[in-house]
Amino acid sequence: MLSAIPNPKKNLTIDFPLERVKIGVERLSHISNKYKFTKSNPVFNQYTFEATEFLSLGVYIDINLSTVSESKTEIIIEIRRKIGTFNQAHEVTKANQHLQSIIDLISQGIVMTDIDFNELQRKVNEKKNEGLIEVNGKMVSKNYKRNRMIFNLVLGFIIFATAWLFYKISQLP
Repeated sequence: MLSAIPNPKKNLTIDFPLERVKIGVERLSHISNKYKFTKSNPVFNQYTFEATEFLSLGVYIDINLSTVSESKTEIIIEIRRKIGTFNQAHEVTKANQHLQSIIDLISQGIVMTDIDFNELQRKVNEKKNEGLIEVNGKMVSKNYKRNRMIFNLVLGFIIFATAWLFYKISQLP
């Protein structure tokens, strides 16, 4: 019988005010495309991100912030499976790696200046648009025309093969 292992969790208290830590958490998915922002509750300072994993539906990362003092903030990070529970040692190892990555990314977001963050955003947007062209008012992949040509060739081959098969069937006694 397999037993469920509690969700990996990390509590930290850091020497930064709550508002600065919030900025760091909100920048997390901009700094790394591994973690996708899912939802937040700004009243309770709660954030949820998600990450996919190889051969798994992935995990949710819950981040809760609370003020300890004017210059200190408590961060609670919990990793939960999207489906099921942690019941294998390698799953917990992977979750602990997520914990460390999240801590590193939050710290990067906290100390990153607004100028550095805007520059990062500009580079990310350039990279996203690098492989796009405008066709009929829509941004599509540069490979759009090639992919469409391949699709048309495959479709033509399927139509030809189907017609040839019907012809052969009609020739049977």
